[in-house]
Amino acid sequence: MDILNLIFLLTLAVGASRILANLIPLPLPILQILLGSLLALPPFGMEVELDPEIFMMLFIPPLLFYDGWKIPKKEFTEHGGQIAAMSLLLVLITVVAVGYFIHWLIPSIPLAASFALAAILSPTDALSVIAIAQGRLPRHMSHQLEGEAMMNDATGLVSFKIAIAAVITGSFSLLSVSGEFVVVALGGLVIGGGLSWTVGKIKQWMTARNLYDPATYVVTILLLPFAAFFLAEHAGMSGILSAVAAGMVQSRVDMLPVKTSTRILSRSLWEMLDFSFNGVVFLLLGLQFPRIIERVWEASGTQGHNMPTLVLYAVVIMAVLLAIRFAFIYAYHWTETRLLKLRGKGGQSQPLLLITALSSVAGVRGAITLAGILSVPLFIDGVPFPGRDLMIFLSAAVIILSLLVGALGIPYFMKFLSLNDLEEHEQELLKARQAATQAAVMWLEEWASQHAEDDAEMKHSVTARIIESYRQELQAMALERDNQAEHASKRYALETDLRLQAIQVQRKELYRLRKRRHIDEQMLQTLIRELDYDEAALQ
Repeated sequence: MDILNLIFLLTLAVGASRILANLIPLPLPILQILLGSLLALPPFGMEVELDPEIFMMLFIPPLLFYDGWKIPKKEFTEHGGQIAAMSLLLVLITVVAVGYFIHWLIPSIPLAASFALAAILSPTDALSVIAIAQGRLPRHMSHQLEGEAMMNDATGLVSFKIAIAAVITGSFSLLSVSGEFVVVALGGLVIGGGLSWTVGKIKQWMTARNLYDPATYVVTILLLPFAAFFLAEHAGMSGILSAVAAGMVQSRVDMLPVKTSTRILSRSLWEMLDFSFNGVVFLLLGLQFPRIIERVWEASGTQGHNMPTLVLYAVVIMAVLLAIRFAFIYAYHWTETRLLKLRGKGGQSQPLLLITALSSVAGVRGAITLAGILSVPLFIDGVPFPGRDLMIFLSAAVIILSLLVGALGIPYFMKFLSLNDLEEHEQELLKARQAATQAAVMWLEEWASQHAEDDAEMKHSVTARIIESYRQELQAMALERDNQAEHASKRYALETDLRLQAIQVQRKELYRLRKRRHIDEQMLQTLIRELDYDEAALQ
């Protein structure tokens, strides 16, 4: 019963945090941490102590799978150089430089554990950044941040797991770790990608024979990230990269023709799970944070540092992370600009310092960092893991500081940024819509000519009405003739509005029929669902 109450309260708190975010001008993750800390106080007294292995297995695979599934593949390819540099080279530089710095700053944390802490602080959280920016980031930067966040989640977590293993075994060699990193990374990618491809082929085979329904598909996809993670870990490879690869491959499979209901169900379910899992991770940190602070406070006397000193350590670590990120991004863009000029191509369109500063403050830490640090083992051979509570405290403090830096810095630097690429994006969308609508008109005209002899009057009437509706859409999208476009747009908007109002009338009539018992509850649900799809299509 306790676990059921916990699940219910956490789910309720995630939903409440979203409502509070509309009322309180704070980033959603910070609100969720505060809400979790509030629930841990005496009036509520919620206590949670999850097994670290269960925590890793429960939260990491679905979050990384969805990261791989949703990343825009075209933009990922276009910005592949920068994404690779930020997610591989920058992560490795951060792990080494910050790891040595943390060990020097706080000698009570062993060197391997310092590398683990630096590794788990290296992943960024694009979801938090985009939420802070409220969709106003330059499109290319938004895609770069999404790609970087997906890849450095994987590289940071793989580095973290290797460093944790070094703490447990008591041996650490940078050379051997580098070789191990390559092997387990490639192995994880192959296993996850292969499993996802196999599932896709099976799905295609079953769909072709009408053996695959939406519910079965969704259950399979829900289990896929866990299966990819488990198989790779069992084989001694990276379950983290396996989950990412499974998501990327599965997103390609999802591009194949599937039922509309399947796409709607799958997309809605994953968006809900992504929001819920991210929220639960931050709430769990908040629930454990008061006791972590208490334990760190009790241990501070014996370890020679007090709470203000630890807060100062977190600020210094955050400053070092920010400085390394700023220097790396500046060097990358400076080199890229010089190479483009040597090739006779245009250089950086925006001021270099402005782009660098915006990208630096956008390096917000989030759910993956929390999920990773909370998975640190409690004991090593019966002995408490060295500095575990201190590592969690510093990670949480750095996350909160990075969120505050992002919340203040992103809106400030965006004031000086021109956003022409958003208009270009809208133009590209318009051209694509025009091409798709024109193709539909041409197909309908060809179909009408091929079936002119059979039921000519009915088919001519139906196709003419559909073609006319498509041509009205084309007129509304024809920007070069402003008056005609405005007239067509108003006519199309009026028709859409009337159709929506008619659907509302249909819905009210169905409720009236149910109230008078002319139809039963099941029939009402079926008909309402059909109207919901019609309304969604119009909107």
